[in-house]
Amino acid sequence: MKKTIVLLASIFLLQGVYAQDPKQLLSEMMDALGGSQNFYNKGSVSYDYEYNDPNSGLHFIGKEQYVFDGELSRADFTTHTMLAPKGGLVTEGYDGTNFWVTIDGNNTSEEQALGFARFLRKTNYYWFTMFFKLLDNGVNQTYEGETTLDGKSYHLIKISFGSNIGDAQDTYIVYLNKETKLIDQFLFTITAFGITQPNLMRFDYETVDGIKIPSKRNYIKSNWNGEIIGEVPAITTWNNITFGNVDRSVFTQE
Repeated sequence: MKKTIVLLASIFLLQGVYAQDPKQLLSEMMDALGGSQNFYNKGSVSYDYEYNDPNSGLHFIGKEQYVFDGELSRADFTTHTMLAPKGGLVTEGYDGTNFWVTIDGNNTSEEQALGFARFLRKTNYYWFTMFFKLLDNGVNQTYEGETTLDGKSYHLIKISFGSNIGDAQDTYIVYLNKETKLIDQFLFTITAFGITQPNLMRFDYETVDGIKIPSKRNYIKSNWNGEIIGEVPAITTWNNITFGNVDRSVFTQE
């Protein structure tokens, strides 16, 4: 009888450890989204994009297109207050090697324009694919404990990056819903712009072709406890999401 009790206690202990393995939890999250392999098998995606941040004055409206193999990225903007503040058409692209920009059909080699295009191409691609990239090589996952928010129980997982991963090494804390296994919100830094205090990103999912996509998004200044300290959020929307309809030729510099 004593051996049985010890054995049962060991099993429960192992189950507790297993439940707190961040990689296992993130793998279950990807399955709940529709499956990593299912996502990448779609090959490419396009969607209508709008970002509006009243705090910085940045406003973008355009169409995003990605090919997952090589992380190719292109956007055609009708509104781009950073590179065309007085109006005009802006196209940014990444062909797997080079970043390029056209403004009203004219190529530019201006350093600021290319630098911002590099940031936005990498950032927007990452935001769209992020939840399927949290187990990539060079990504560090640390279990940070549990919390309760609005009556829901969450696992907290810290995401950080190796020094050779990406242009900047940001920190994320994802709130993984114990019941649904989905990420409901996350904290993040933007170190490329010197922002080391967190913003809180929240979103609503929609299901497209069997994949749950966090397509209605807003973020606002917060602290590391997830308490909001900002007043006005930045809003992002992804509409008309369509998988498998992008040709690689559109990423070639025009």
